[in-house]
Amino acid sequence: MVILVLEDDDDYAEIIAHTLRRGGHEVVVTNTVAGALNFARHKEPSAAVLDVLLPDGSGLEACIKLRERLPKLPVLFLSSLDRSTDVIGGFEAGGDDYLIKPFSPGELLARVRAVLRRSGTDVAIDAVPAQRIESNGLDLDQSRQSAAYHGTSLNLTPLEVDVLWQLVRYPGQALSHAFLTEQIWGYKNVNDATLLKGHVSSIRRKLRDAGGQEEMIRTVHGVGYSFTPV
Repeated sequence: MVILVLEDDDDYAEIIAHTLRRGGHEVVVTNTVAGALNFARHKEPSAAVLDVLLPDGSGLEACIKLRERLPKLPVLFLSSLDRSTDVIGGFEAGGDDYLIKPFSPGELLARVRAVLRRSGTDVAIDAVPAQRIESNGLDLDQSRQSAAYHGTSLNLTPLEVDVLWQLVRYPGQALSHAFLTEQIWGYKNVNDATLLKGHVSSIRRKLRDAGGQEEMIRTVHGVGYSFTPV
């Protein structure tokens, strides 16, 4: 089941692709309308996730042209354009759903599954999300709420495990305070660095005590934090 992703922002494209692949889907990413149409001429995607504002046109235009070739193709729009007229325009162009940026990966995956299910093409994959990550000496087990570094327990609290889990899932990416806050606490549209600062400081200290380097969790000034394997 191939999902076509049309997104010109590299960070969003990576998060979208990573989320859908973890959900069990094959993903093809392009950053232009022309690239999306060219792919659809050679292979029929099971669904399309389309950004609206693109360098060579719009996702609305791409949807119309894709639907000319594939009338039953499920389409989910992604956009920072959040006025009611923008959302209505997406549906009028043929979209099945419209998700406003920023969004949580969980909501994206749920929306994609919903449009596939409504279209009758959801033959995959209620994949169980990964419960364990091993990366650069770190061993995180979300189901057990445990974390170790090269075999030494970090003695993290459950909330600290959740914070570290989110960071390690996206190595090298700068994750904003708002994104992390929504993923961990479920608060939307909150950009409160104080919710995270104390937990990150504690995780860094426990990493250091276990022989790791505090610099594995890097502060990205004005944005949030990044997990940087060292």
